[in-house]
Amino acid sequence: MPELIVRYPDRAPDHFPLGRLRITLGRSARNDLCIPDPFASRVHAEVRREGDEYFLQDLGSANGTVYNGLTVDGTVPLTAGGRIQIGETEIIFDDGTYNSSMGATMITDNTGSLPEATIALASGDRTTSGLLEAIEGARTKPEEITTTRKEGNLLALISKVGVTLLASATLNETLEQIVSLVFEAVPADRCLLMMRDEGSEELRVAVARLRDRVGEVGEIRVSRNVLDEVVIRGKSVLTSDAQHDPRFASGTVVLQGIRSVLAVPLGVSEKVFGIIYADSPIADGRFTEDHLKVLTTLASVAAIRVENARLAEARLQQERLERELQLAMEIQQRFQPTAPPVVPGYELQGISFPCYEIGGDYYDFIQREDGRLVIALGDVSGKGTAAALLMSSLHASVHAQAGSHETLSETISAVNRYLADNIPANRFVTLFYAELDPASGALSFLNAGHNPPLIVHAAGTVEQLASGGLPLGIKRNAEYREGRTQMQMGDVLVIYSDGVTEAASPSGEEFGPTRLYEVVSRNIDASAAGVRDRIESALTKFSQGTQAADDITLVIVKRQAETKQLSVAGSGD
Repeated sequence: MPELIVRYPDRAPDHFPLGRLRITLGRSARNDLCIPDPFASRVHAEVRREGDEYFLQDLGSANGTVYNGLTVDGTVPLTAGGRIQIGETEIIFDDGTYNSSMGATMITDNTGSLPEATIALASGDRTTSGLLEAIEGARTKPEEITTTRKEGNLLALISKVGVTLLASATLNETLEQIVSLVFEAVPADRCLLMMRDEGSEELRVAVARLRDRVGEVGEIRVSRNVLDEVVIRGKSVLTSDAQHDPRFASGTVVLQGIRSVLAVPLGVSEKVFGIIYADSPIADGRFTEDHLKVLTTLASVAAIRVENARLAEARLQQERLERELQLAMEIQQRFQPTAPPVVPGYELQGISFPCYEIGGDYYDFIQREDGRLVIALGDVSGKGTAAALLMSSLHASVHAQAGSHETLSETISAVNRYLADNIPANRFVTLFYAELDPASGALSFLNAGHNPPLIVHAAGTVEQLASGGLPLGIKRNAEYREGRTQMQMGDVLVIYSDGVTEAASPSGEEFGPTRLYEVVSRNIDASAAGVRDRIESALTKFSQGTQAADDITLVIVKRQAETKQLSVAGSGD
């Protein structure tokens, strides 16, 4: 897998695998790759995969990003061995072909020869045919396991169990094979194998079978006393006359004429995760101490294979879930803008930090054919995978309706109807949706139950954009009202999800909108990226390591001051 090799000026390098579609780099711990460099911005740069290629993009950092000696302007492709410089930290891109030891010299001492290692084998040990013959003998001589009166036959049983279960592929196949071995080992008429799932105390029937597999197994009721003896205390149980055994004396147990019973624990070390139960309607000593010894030995050997099969299936399930989660993360990251659009006279930045691997926040920039710019930020109720799925519906609906209606109210009403018809009744979406006319600075907006964004004016005042209506998806025919305002030179628009204002300190106090306004007003002269970083820094300082309880998403729109616009125009000439 391609990776980034992070070289620090004062310690050993780190290797960071590029397993995600988009990787953010910066000084903040919220980044995928945290770079503790004083010259790095809080959110500095991004590495993005497109097909089989990787690209580097600067995210408006204060000190810039250098790649192979050149300052990054826009997006540049990464090549094997390419060097990214962020502050004093050098990062090497390795696509799997880069030799990290290039330029190193190996020095050896040839004054003496290395001794040759020799393995001496007797002539009879140079082939595995003897072992294979022994295994084949264990496979083809089932009569050896049926004789339980001699100690030597226990070794044959262990061999038989081990070789037979070696071919078992899945946990269910392993359990079925164990029951077959039970019928070979002891003269039982019925066999029941019960298992306890990981994290549960309840036993479930995994396999129940008759010796001849003909007819119904019938109801098998196992005494709670026997279960406790086997599962809790880890002891084996033998009775030749269950009708008169006090361990079976329970008014809730129907023995159905069963006379002989064997029950042994299935587990590894002190961990008991199952029970093998065998019975027979014949008394007169049908089961003996030798049978108990055989079945206990069988269970001890089989338990190791069962535990391995359980762990293997759990690992496969975990790997499958991780692959699905990785795919979900990639799909969600593709919904986010690759880069903010370039709008003369404005600076735009957007960033989202999910509190889990995937989140329910959505932000977007959509350029209209008439020159207007749609700016949106939404928050789906809930967190994790379910919220991410609903976020994808919101993304699709907004893109389908943007530009299809005369007014914002009509656009959001159409989105609301779609969501109300398609999302669960206990879910909803808050959304701030705005259209900016870059030429005049006019901003039309609609707030559907979202946190009121702030416009911090260069003159020192603050404005909250709250006009709108109910969150989306609650009431199909809800009415929405549009608001209007004006962005003047030097004004900053901050749109945020509730993960920002609800970020908590160790004492439980929330960050709140007042602190957000104060951070923005103190940094009104900073760039849009600078405002973003100041907000993130204030959140980090306030929370003091407290785990974020919700996704944190920010969109910053700054209308540049007139002097800055003139200087930019002049530099272009």
